[in-house]
Amino acid sequence: MRYPPLKTLTAIFLIALLAACSPANKALKHSKSLAKSGLTYEATLAALDAVEAKPNYKKAMVQVKTLGTKEIQNQMREFNELRTAGETVGALDAYVRAWDIEQRAANLGVLLTGTSAHASDFANLRIGYIQELDGKGQAALQSEDFTAAERIYVRALNYDPENESLRASWVTAVGEPAYREAQSLMTESKYRTAYIVLEDLERLTETTYKDARDIQSKAVKKGSVTIGVRDVLAPTRQELDIARGLRSDLISNLIGTQDPFIAWIDWNEKNRYEATEQPDYLLELEMTNWREMPGVRTSYERKGYRRVAIVTKDPDTGAKATTYDYQKVIYHDIDFKYLVHGALRMALVEPTTKEVLVSREVEDIVERTIATAQYSGDATNIYPGHWTNRSEDKPSDVVNHSGKAVLTSRFRTSNNPRIIYQMQEQIRNSLVKKASITMFEAMHSSTFLP
Repeated sequence: MRYPPLKTLTAIFLIALLAACSPANKALKHSKSLAKSGLTYEATLAALDAVEAKPNYKKAMVQVKTLGTKEIQNQMREFNELRTAGETVGALDAYVRAWDIEQRAANLGVLLTGTSAHASDFANLRIGYIQELDGKGQAALQSEDFTAAERIYVRALNYDPENESLRASWVTAVGEPAYREAQSLMTESKYRTAYIVLEDLERLTETTYKDARDIQSKAVKKGSVTIGVRDVLAPTRQELDIARGLRSDLISNLIGTQDPFIAWIDWNEKNRYEATEQPDYLLELEMTNWREMPGVRTSYERKGYRRVAIVTKDPDTGAKATTYDYQKVIYHDIDFKYLVHGALRMALVEPTTKEVLVSREVEDIVERTIATAQYSGDATNIYPGHWTNRSEDKPSDVVNHSGKAVLTSRFRTSNNPRIIYQMQEQIRNSLVKKASITMFEAMHSSTFLP
């Protein structure tokens, strides 16, 4: 009987191990553990997490179907019992839990039922409680207790998420504090912060609160600045050639940030002398270092024996005889490396006072093998060995004939100068990326544009 190779068995084991460690399998395993402990609700939620992590996961979908059906029945039983006992809040929460399970399961392709039979009882029960919550929320809004009002309307929307009146009141509870904060920031000349506050508010409420868009427009108009990107200072012609492409890519990346408060200008020598007014700030660039040089030369020493054929001729008979002598040799494998190092300094300067507001420097270095040389010999004439000195072969030396080296040629070399150009491009792209990230972080600091 043939058994699979060890490598195949190892690969199968690793695949099975990785599958067992996936988020979906972990969630399903957790669900089964919770179900054994009698925590059906938590087990159902874990099974839903498993299907969300891995859609159409059959085992998890079966778990959702089995546990979800049982849990919805339990929640509906609890809903009826609490409703009969006059526990309105507890009954409403039980129905909402069951309804959430149904909706999540439906979105994942698992059909669960049970809440529709009690929908009318839930609707009748929530009317009075929502009216009570709405009254408390309106009182909180009138007293300008927006935190309490937000908490009240979040709870009310949990029971009736489609109620537009409740949602409008919640938007007021959330939006009014942010709106007033933005107005206060505008008076303090913190235009960007005011813009961000209103932007976050619109993202949260999915609607524009009052005249927030107009305030944002005013903030951009009053707080926007222009930054001119100067030519790169480079001490050598090589650095200058590299810096030109670097500068254009950097400008493209900075413009791509689409910051409404910053307008980037190509402030080269031509535009500088043709312009009638200068930018609010200048971004000065300097290639502080661009170094290309041979790197480390690594030599790997190897020791062995070289078999030498010695032909002797008998002077009397003229017969020739061949004997073999094993001589000690040292040969090397040599690697030649090349190093490229680049550094770029950036300074944000106020043009009139020449004050440096922000100064950053980025750099990168790379070293790669560009050439190799391997000395080798004929496979039948070179044998591995080891000794303590470099003298010629002695009769006492032991030759390891069973471990012949696999060598194909006397001298093998490889040289790929294209690697140098690849290294130059790699460093240039790295400097552009690092400089873009660094300047983006500096420009979005509250100390620069509040």
